[in-house]
Amino acid sequence: AVVSTQSTGRTEMLVRQVRHTSSRWSLPFVNRKHFLSTSSSENVRIGCFSGFWGDSCSFAAQQLVNKGGINFLVGDYLAEVTMSLLAAMKKKKPELGFCPDFFEHLAPVGPKIVDKNIKVVVNAGGLNPDACAKRLGGLLQQFGLDLKVSSVIGDDLISKDINMPEIKGIPYNTMNCYLGAEPIARALDDGADIVITGRCVDSALVLGPLIHKFGWKMNDFDKLAQGSLAGHLVECGAQCSGGNFTDWHKASDFSNVGFPIVDVEANGLFKVTKPMKTGGLVSFGTVAEQMLYEIGDPQCYALPDVNCDFTNVSMKEVSENEVEVSGAVGKAPSPTYKVSATYIDGYKATSMAPMIGPKAAQKGYLNAISTIKRCERVFEKMGMGAFEEYNIECLGSGSNYGNDIESSEAREVVIWASVRHKKKAALELYAKEIAGASTGMAPGFTTMLGGRPRPTPILRYKPFFYSKDLVDITVNDSEFKSTNTEFSPTQPQSPPEETIPVVSEGNQSYRLEELAYLRSGDKGNSANLGIICRDKSLYSALDARLTSAAVKDYLHHLGEDLEVTKYNLPGVGAFNFVLDNALGGGGVASLKSDPQGKAIGQIFSDFIVEGLKEKESYNLE
Repeated sequence: AVVSTQSTGRTEMLVRQVRHTSSRWSLPFVNRKHFLSTSSSENVRIGCFSGFWGDSCSFAAQQLVNKGGINFLVGDYLAEVTMSLLAAMKKKKPELGFCPDFFEHLAPVGPKIVDKNIKVVVNAGGLNPDACAKRLGGLLQQFGLDLKVSSVIGDDLISKDINMPEIKGIPYNTMNCYLGAEPIARALDDGADIVITGRCVDSALVLGPLIHKFGWKMNDFDKLAQGSLAGHLVECGAQCSGGNFTDWHKASDFSNVGFPIVDVEANGLFKVTKPMKTGGLVSFGTVAEQMLYEIGDPQCYALPDVNCDFTNVSMKEVSENEVEVSGAVGKAPSPTYKVSATYIDGYKATSMAPMIGPKAAQKGYLNAISTIKRCERVFEKMGMGAFEEYNIECLGSGSNYGNDIESSEAREVVIWASVRHKKKAALELYAKEIAGASTGMAPGFTTMLGGRPRPTPILRYKPFFYSKDLVDITVNDSEFKSTNTEFSPTQPQSPPEETIPVVSEGNQSYRLEELAYLRSGDKGNSANLGIICRDKSLYSALDARLTSAAVKDYLHHLGEDLEVTKYNLPGVGAFNFVLDNALGGGGVASLKSDPQGKAIGQIFSDFIVEGLKEKESYNLE
């Protein structure tokens, strides 16, 4: 997920803003108990207004509340980088450590969620969900809104003495386990109108309300898998409803993009849709792309409440902007939680400078590498050592496609130069030296985009697993114990990749994008590349041609240690490729211009598929 930088004083600013706009919150005193949950035989509609900390704050929640006919409003705010930013915030002010944007998102719809009996579930609590809940509760009370705000606490393990050799000896910045949906359901069972959590799996924001509404048991694994898939599809906001879609030209009016809604039945069957008269698009392609986003083995999408098998999921368009989803299968979960830990490992600085003129890429590269060498001479005299790593890309010359800079004929490029060093002072010196290229190196240098770069910490990601029995969870200060007693000590695995003979069906060649939808994303230093056939009749032909070896060969420039694993999803006619060691460390640890692998799908869309029939033989719309 993308993260926007927030200042530690933002919370106070937003509180003042909410007070200033009190008319948006003001409502005659409303008794929460007047609004009871609807019958469990009815469908539940859940809309997601936020896919990350920094998502649109101007209209998404209002759109869903005003037009969506929803029962629950959910928002996802957290990523590994977010947790580290919140840790810095909390270190300066212990009463902070949560995502203050949440107050800004909720303020315009506060009275309407009461009037319409809409419950709210968010993970905006970050590293301090209790403080976030109490601050919000005070604001609601101030404006006469009688809503019960509950918090889920227990994911933060930073103060625990964890005796595990593989994590010893590292000064961790954050350490949070991914909690599941059951504590959220418990909070709703206890009468919460707004539930604020810290770190939990993103899909739990949707699954929790479904467990609460329908009374699903924690061993109803197929229903839990369907509910988790519903959550996974909407957790990134508009990325399910036309955003980041391969056929972006078919999505209407991004300025008013519709945010996604899942309409769920008690048996787990659900439809994905969006509010009427909004932009974007909900189709087989948009939903299938999102299902494959940032997953690993689709036969074992491991979550705290259930291990999901998505290999035989079925999707069908049932009406305009409405896709029905079924077929997710669940098994007992692991007895452990996944834990995400981060630590600081030196600093990095990144500069961007346009170069214009003949041989722009070659001149830009020369300027960047010359600046690095100049700095390293100074470092040697100062006893600071060389850069630990550097990465130079000439954006506009095909750097992200692995093209050779020397053969580039580009006349306009942007030079991306990113360097890493253990000492912040070394990067401060580097920042001062870059501008010298404007007068003392090859011509065409125009300006420094954003000014001189500032050193920022490199945050390394360290995942591990920790016994659920050792994690203490509280819901509104009351001890929480899971009702699930079934666990699977081993994880199911998809079968190894089969070698399928390539059979020539004709003499036509196509760019892969003509035959399939593509989407890519990240998990730490790994990326995933999801590919979905536009016409399911192409599945066998593409299965034979899209091997892990073919993908690795095409994307070999992503890293010397690149490893590719292929998984099949025959239900929707899709393939998922996991690309290990593809992102140069991933996230803010990476020096790449695509540190989260978002463009890999676009790059691979140019892969050429040969030996197929005429285009008229396939349904490629």
